[in-house]
Amino acid sequence: MTSRRPDMPPPAVPPGPSDDELWEALRRCEPAALGELFSRYSGIVHAYAVRHTGSYGSADDAVQATFITAWRQFSRSDPGPLLQDSARAWLLTLARNELRNTTRAKRRLAQFVSRQPMPLHHPDHADTVAARLDSERHIQAVRAALKRLPAHERETVELVYWAELPLAEAAAVLGVAEGTVKARLSRARRRLPALLDHTGPEEAR
Repeated sequence: MTSRRPDMPPPAVPPGPSDDELWEALRRCEPAALGELFSRYSGIVHAYAVRHTGSYGSADDAVQATFITAWRQFSRSDPGPLLQDSARAWLLTLARNELRNTTRAKRRLAQFVSRQPMPLHHPDHADTVAARLDSERHIQAVRAALKRLPAHERETVELVYWAELPLAEAAAVLGVAEGTVKARLSRARRRLPALLDHTGPEEAR
């Protein structure tokens, strides 16, 4: 799934303001701070959403809905200081909630988009369509195997291996102890090879 072990340290902090500084700017309702967090973490949120849904289109919607929700949370009330070194786990918590409420998220996104000016140019993405379809087929096959896991193990695998969260951050997103995350991963690793071997093409659709 990925070559990075879950017990390895997280990637180096990106250059520029720290997440804590951006968080404090958001508490002052400075939109540029959200833009910086989007640049820093939208790729991680998108990768998690693609693998969760098996669809690039749905993942695009989930990313936008996640950051819209993030801005609204700061606009409505002060959430207090950032409790971790990174905002990544908080953003993935929002994404996880959005993915659990797909219908509500799509309705809110549509309302938001309808208020925005129409773009002057629509780029042609035809060259990437075939690659996306092949990638989605592969993801669907893996998801078919993951569906055979209990839901709590599946979510843990998605966060640690697909979103590449360190164990402590995954535990924060899931609201469980770090030891529980380790135990879930251990059980999933034992089960997945056999599940992947028994996943047929019809199940991956």
